[in-house]
Amino acid sequence: MKKILLSTLCMILIITSCNLTFAKADQIDSPWPQGPNVYAEAAIVMEASTGLILYEKNIDEAYYPASITKILSALLIIENSSPGEIVTFSHDAVFKVDLDSSRIGIDVGEELTITQCLYGILLESANEVTYAAAEHVAGDVTTFVNMMNERAKAIGCKNTNFANPHGLPDENHYTTAYDMALITREAMKNETFRKITSTRTYQIPPTNKQVETRYLRNHHKFILKHDYIYDGATGGKTGFTSKARYTLVSTTKRGDLELITVVLKVDSSNHQYEDTTKLFDFGYNNFSIYPINELESPANISESPFFTRYNSLLDYSNTSIKTDETGYLVLPNTASFKDAKKEVSFYPEAKIIDGLSAIGRISYTYDDKYVGGAYILYDDIKTPTLIHSQMNWTPPKEFTSHEEVETSRGHFRPIIIGIIVGGFVLVIGLYFVLVERPRLKRRSNYLKKRANRKRFYSDDDFLDL
Repeated sequence: MKKILLSTLCMILIITSCNLTFAKADQIDSPWPQGPNVYAEAAIVMEASTGLILYEKNIDEAYYPASITKILSALLIIENSSPGEIVTFSHDAVFKVDLDSSRIGIDVGEELTITQCLYGILLESANEVTYAAAEHVAGDVTTFVNMMNERAKAIGCKNTNFANPHGLPDENHYTTAYDMALITREAMKNETFRKITSTRTYQIPPTNKQVETRYLRNHHKFILKHDYIYDGATGGKTGFTSKARYTLVSTTKRGDLELITVVLKVDSSNHQYEDTTKLFDFGYNNFSIYPINELESPANISESPFFTRYNSLLDYSNTSIKTDETGYLVLPNTASFKDAKKEVSFYPEAKIIDGLSAIGRISYTYDDKYVGGAYILYDDIKTPTLIHSQMNWTPPKEFTSHEEVETSRGHFRPIIIGIIVGGFVLVIGLYFVLVERPRLKRRSNYLKKRANRKRFYSDDDFLDL
């Protein structure tokens, strides 16, 4: 019996040690950088241009978002209204939200523009302003919430459901770190949103109900540059409720590398900024971004017979085949461009992107993750020039070559010389008629008068006495 127990124990130890060995080997062999430990129950770092996840912790677990909900609300308000539209605050907007929650003291019947509302929403997180703007856009809050959920689904959110536009507690109001990163990524594509979320302070002048100016201040400490400062911070949104605890969305950009960080259910305000700082540092210290159009030459895109009729174009520096300038590749600093696996696909029909024809897409993966891609563009405007450079092309009749210009100048040369000589002769003629001829006439008259005087007087009459 003892032998059996001893054998069983040895077997357990062997299996356990093997598992530990394999686990360590997996960690050593993994090419992906290991991220920091954070206080947040869920956290993510996403690269904006590619959507690549650089760091993840419970990113698909549902949590209460609190006021970071307003990122999507603000985006929908921007997309479905004009800046100068007037929002009139209803009784529900003022009194149907928690009076002790974040507000800027709007009265029933008060009027603000959409732009003023957006600054109130994103800087001061004003709940009554969010409610009123939602009513203005959709007619009622329920319809606006439906718009939010439809938009979230269209963006790609997998485990999100909104029950109100402001984020105050509701059991049916939840999201994930991954979904909030997707929503923020979409919002940052909008220039109006990007401008407002990066603003430190804003003033709302006196209104029809308020005689004093309202001074708004961004709650995000990276933007306000208060207590916490992060180089390259471009925007974000704070959130807090007793159930959600502290939630924070932040965006930064250094060079071409733009990062989005979301932390959910953090125990304190300080810890949410400490977590975010660690996560941003992890992203910038361990990853690099590369413009694909600088890495790929057209000659390298040759995986398809589609290019057989364009092969002659690929050898020219002014080729019509290129990748779009907004395509990027993101890799860990320990990897090189050659480590990424490339896949080229072509469309049955060209798609128009930025005025150019996209005929396909080039994509890259690394460690089984999508790390970037770019459209393959065909600029057919350049095609005639490239074709003519390879053919014995006879210019049309209206085309004037350099030799023809010289010949035409030769034909006009005698005419030009004749004009010059004629002008010279004309000048001489005018000089003779207007100047020399009168002078000669005056001299002739003078000589005649002198001859007449000699005829009537002797020389002695002109002697001095």
